Amino acid sequence: MDSTFTKSFFINNRFKLRASLPHDYPVVLIANGSLQRSNDTTYPFQQDSNFWYLTGLQEPDLILVMHETDEYLILPQTNTVKTIFDGEIDGVALQNRSGVKTVYAAAEGWQRLTTELRVPKKIYTVMPATRFEPQARMYANPAQRYTLEKLRRRIAGLVSHDVTRQLDQLRIRKQAPELAAIERAVRITTETIAELRATTQLTNLQTEYALEAAITNGFRKRGASGHAYAPIVASGKHAATLHYVSNNGLLGANELVVADVGAEYEHYAADITRTLACNRPTNRQQAVLDAVIDIQHYAANLLRPGVFLRDYERAVAAYTGTALYKLKLTTNQRDMRAVRTYFPHASSHFLGLDVHDVGDYELPLEESMVLTCEPGIYIPEEGIGVRIEDDLVITADGNTNLSADCSYNAYVL
Repeated sequence: MDSTFTKSFFINNRFKLRASLPHDYPVVLIANGSLQRSNDTTYPFQQDSNFWYLTGLQEPDLILVMHETDEYLILPQTNTVKTIFDGEIDGVALQNRSGVKTVYAAAEGWQRLTTELRVPKKIYTVMPATRFEPQARMYANPAQRYTLEKLRRRIAGLVSHDVTRQLDQLRIRKQAPELAAIERAVRITTETIAELRATTQLTNLQTEYALEAAITNGFRKRGASGHAYAPIVASGKHAATLHYVSNNGLLGANELVVADVGAEYEHYAADITRTLACNRPTNRQQAVLDAVIDIQHYAANLLRPGVFLRDYERAVAAYTGTALYKLKLTTNQRDMRAVRTYFPHASSHFLGLDVHDVGDYELPLEESMVLTCEPGIYIPEEGIGVRIEDDLVITADGNTNLSADCSYNAYVL
């Protein structure tokens, strides 16, 4: 498969990062490391998004060093056993992909780096995330922290300046190859959903995991590397859990099914949600679905250059309050506590290399930003959950809905 991205994309990204920095300190960027799954096996490797954005490389434990007029890669330490099982790292392939002309073996590269850093003892880098994020109950990949700690042991007094904000500002505005990759990921996703609806597959499937498997098959045969995130296939009461990923329940004949799925294509994510039904929805289910579709249209029409997402979110929440009042879920459409009972999440997030991509929520929207638009209504006491989600590119005069051709109707003959 020909790549959407040439090495000039990564070379240009490195140039723009370097140009955004006020001092000529070296930039040291660190790839993710492999994570243990069990005993001596690892989870499928996922590269750090910033490192991929600057290099296009999938190899774990690499180090990128950038000076104003020079740059190089340092390979990870290896051994005979590792090479026998995983093969040798192809330095020429790394050069051709990234456009970085010099590649050092571990010992030689570390020797050069530590020599260079004795003066000025300052670097730019992406500061590691906290080891554990309590709210998400998630542990960070330790490679960046481990490598920086090793570097500080070699260079006493080393000072690190964070370049996360500069990288965020570069990544938030999508370039043409990025938009092409996102569009392809979205098309793979919507075509897969359309195929399931156009055939008898949906009515013949009996479990959430069978539907997940059919979606996975649709993604892979259309060229996706897989899912951009853990797929959510939630039937009936399961749909009231926002990030339900067990996908091991039955597809109830008279229940709505939230399918929140997105293909990954060349590292870029789609994030599409449709609410499906194996049979015609009941009047109540259809009323909730119609309300969410109406909110979706309202919200999408607000997204344009100059809009602040905080103002947008307030407007969407207020509009949702009116819908909840009409559905008799609240006696006061302005009661935000009631609104958040049935609509407990934000309406939009940035999309790109990460499904919840980097972005500045305090700045107005600009052309070439990509966001989701995803209102929902969740009624646990009625066993109903409905979410509709599209992927939108901000344009000069509004936005383009990349997933507009994917029907909102729950039940399609």
